[in-house]
Amino acid sequence: MIKKALLISLTIIIIICVFFGLWLYSAVNKDIKEHFTGSCSEIPLDGSAEDIQIDRARGLAYLSIFDRMATAKGNVAEPGTIARLDLNTNPPEVTSALNNGPSLHPHGLSLFTEEKGQRHLFVINHPDDRSTGKDAIEHYVEFTPGVYNHMETYKSPLITRANDMVAVGPQQFYVAQDVDRSSGETLTELIYFDGENFSVVADDIQSGGGINVSADNSTLYIAETNGKAVRVAKRNQIDGSIETIRSINLGTSPDNIDVAEDGSLWIGAHSNVVALAMHFIMGANAPSQILRVDVTAEEPAIEEVYLNAGGQISAGSGGATLGQQLLIGSITAKKVLVCEMEGA
Repeated sequence: MIKKALLISLTIIIIICVFFGLWLYSAVNKDIKEHFTGSCSEIPLDGSAEDIQIDRARGLAYLSIFDRMATAKGNVAEPGTIARLDLNTNPPEVTSALNNGPSLHPHGLSLFTEEKGQRHLFVINHPDDRSTGKDAIEHYVEFTPGVYNHMETYKSPLITRANDMVAVGPQQFYVAQDVDRSSGETLTELIYFDGENFSVVADDIQSGGGINVSADNSTLYIAETNGKAVRVAKRNQIDGSIETIRSINLGTSPDNIDVAEDGSLWIGAHSNVVALAMHFIMGANAPSQILRVDVTAEEPAIEEVYLNAGGQISAGSGGATLGQQLLIGSITAKKVLVCEMEGA
């Protein structure tokens, strides 16, 4: 009888939690006013494209592909890859960008092009078990257009929860880390690698969701997810140290950052983190939001370019541009949106 009573009580609790979750999800999404001036088509993928880097000179996009929802549910996922999306074809063709290299659980990635045209691709690679394994940074070098060979693997005890990265040289890069929420942390570190040594250049990042650098390599843009802001910092190009210039309040939780040809920032954001949590817990849709931030103005102008409740693409993590095209990736959705913007 006691076991039966406990089972009934547990069932009631589960039902209450489910209904509360559904009510909460409905409440946080009821004011979503979807909009986008343009049209989008979707390209199916074998996993989600959490991060996107575009080689604008060649019209190629690189996608960080992995089945992240499977791992979030505690399942074993197949190794991921870096896919190449050829935007010169219609529809865009998806192929592998890697010729060789280690097994990948990829996260953030960064493309660096030397003055003479040699391209380098850097990828955050998580271990099979993040509770016991160590994050790594994989370095690839292009050997034919759009195809890369693995060159090096970098590791450091300083890299504990790598989320995104940006390369500022053929061997130099910054790594943005997110917080371990289970530990009660609220701040995390920004790590710099100078080609030989790793160092901490900031220890007050409010969870680093994304990072990028200006075209002249002088200014870093750091998405502080918990701070709902983008930190703008000048970087010392000799020793890699940084100096914060300002913080741009976004009123939403930023993720990946793309620096467009005109210097503006295109930021994937999570307009409601409660809905995002419900997405992982119950599979409910989570909003996808893309902002454009003009950082050239004295008072940065913020424009919401895209907002969707999650029906078109859920848990959007970033938007990257090529002319009038906007590519939107997701933490979990096994597709990428290729959108044509009107009047861009």
